[in-house]
Amino acid sequence: MRLIRKVCLFLFFLSLVLGGDRIAVATKVIGSVHYIRGKGEPTILKKGHIFESGDILKTDKGSFAALIFIDDKSALKVKENTEIIISGKRSAKAIAKEINLDGGIIRAQVNKQQRGDFIIRTSVSVASVKGTDFWFISDKNTGDSIIGIEGVVMLMNQKSGESLNITSGITGFSTQDGAIQSFKTDPKTIPNDPTAGEGDDKKLEIEFKDASGKRKTLIIKYN
Repeated sequence: MRLIRKVCLFLFFLSLVLGGDRIAVATKVIGSVHYIRGKGEPTILKKGHIFESGDILKTDKGSFAALIFIDDKSALKVKENTEIIISGKRSAKAIAKEINLDGGIIRAQVNKQQRGDFIIRTSVSVASVKGTDFWFISDKNTGDSIIGIEGVVMLMNQKSGESLNITSGITGFSTQDGAIQSFKTDPKTIPNDPTAGEGDDKKLEIEFKDASGKRKTLIIKYN
């Protein structure tokens, strides 16, 4: 309980200090992962990096990245060979989040969205989330699939406009020709999460610039 309180207070402090377009923090990086900001060149992603709205994240073969949103502790885990654009629109107390997935595999562990929305979008489908845990697998050749772990996520096919609610133990599939269906999940199809079973990291360092432009470092220590 003490750890949870510390994380909540830390993220609340981050949201006040960082503000603006800064919406998430990288909590784990394995292998070759890069981010792109604006028209800049790909830059190696390091733990503690602060994502701004519009940043692109790319994972190479054998790599993995995890990030946490600073308003509500919702987490996003990005498997190898995946590209996403991370966007967020801030209101007074929440961030409306949108993830554009350009092929690959991600896991979204979304806390209840009271004021903001959490949407994952591809060229084929849209997943609307209020609070749940699921895998989203996007294949440019076959379409999109969602594997429900907890809660409910609505999967909509953009071509047909048809939608389904995907719950725990159910897999939803949305194709480029407009078809959408659901069926019982085969456990063998659930991707491996490199962070499963791990405790929280003991220390996370966040670098930022204050109002005067001076570089500072925030450190959170876990018990």
